[in-house]
Amino acid sequence: MNAQGLTTPKENVQQLQEKLGHAAKENKKRRFHALYDKVYRRDILWEAWRRVRANG
Repeated sequence: MNAQGLTTPKENVQQLQEKLGHAAKENKKRRFHALYDKVYRRDILWEAWRRVRANG
């Protein structure tokens, strides 16, 4: 978290990954077919693009 208490795109992605991972471990039969609303967020897309660009 930065000085103003706002999370960075990287932190937002990490939080989402942790929540999804926890949900998957909690219920092995859970399906994640409806994640479009979670993935199609500006902060998530920005972090994904940053990672792709860094990876070349």
